[in-house]
Amino acid sequence: MKHRCGRVVILCSIVLALLQTGCSAPIPREDVPAGWALNVHQPGEWWIQPLIPRSVIVQRCPPPRGWASEPDLTRATALPPGSDIEYFFLVDDYHCSIGWSEPVTTVESPIDDMNSETGLRRICSSSGLPMDASWRYLGHTTTKRVGDLPSEADDSVPSEAADSAEPEATTAGFIDQYSTVVTCLVQSWGDAGTDATVELSVGTDLAGANATACPVTPRNMAAADDGTLSDYELRGTGAVRGEDGHVLTRAKTLRIGLAADSVTSSHPVVDGIAIVSALVTPKAAIRLDWDEPPEVKGEILGADGRVLATCRT
Repeated sequence: MKHRCGRVVILCSIVLALLQTGCSAPIPREDVPAGWALNVHQPGEWWIQPLIPRSVIVQRCPPPRGWASEPDLTRATALPPGSDIEYFFLVDDYHCSIGWSEPVTTVESPIDDMNSETGLRRICSSSGLPMDASWRYLGHTTTKRVGDLPSEADDSVPSEAADSAEPEATTAGFIDQYSTVVTCLVQSWGDAGTDATVELSVGTDLAGANATACPVTPRNMAAADDGTLSDYELRGTGAVRGEDGHVLTRAKTLRIGLAADSVTSSHPVVDGIAIVSALVTPKAAIRLDWDEPPEVKGEILGADGRVLATCRT
């Protein structure tokens, strides 16, 4: 009897483990609502709302039978546009972006497309958010390396480092009639193709503590062996504002870097919207805390180089 009970306990434990690691209730398969469409031109932060119904998500990102999902699509009936879904079962998993008004697509583009409005509209539309004539093109800037870069005479740096597989990267900006700003982050992976992701922000006047926040924060941070920050990216577009919260449309340049570091980079500002794209190697030894990214500070300059305002995030 004791052996039988032991086998039952073991069997129950295995079943429980399977349920916890992927074998889950089936994700509902539903019909897409008739006439469904996503209105991508609205005032305010409309993109943070769960506007993509589960039926559309499952159509665009079909789940394998018996796999679980994060977010849990057995419970969530809709998600915000641009969200990513992770499907998993035991040690297997895969990710899928649900897109925006349209599903995500892949594009093959020559490198020159990353330097033209027409090419960038086509590439950025692959995110599922069509960059048609309803979005005004603000401009783009190619990612540049800045900071305390290794010396060419440093024998510890391989001579082929400059020709590594690091992708070409460009940041483009667009804006609509509601002053919704689109950041389009474009990466070229050579023969592997080109991809684009989009992020949205409010480009109008603001009040409160967030009014003077810098338009970008560090992303893709890397740590050195001693736990200090070895490099990071500053990429994105967003409004620059004065202390009163008004967008500084007469600004021409944003000079920005980490508050604890002397390395800065300068980026164009078009109609009050900064377009930032830099890969930065800091000079200071900054302890990297993944839960609290380093603080950013910047100066917003006019056409004559005079500081119009400062930002801090």
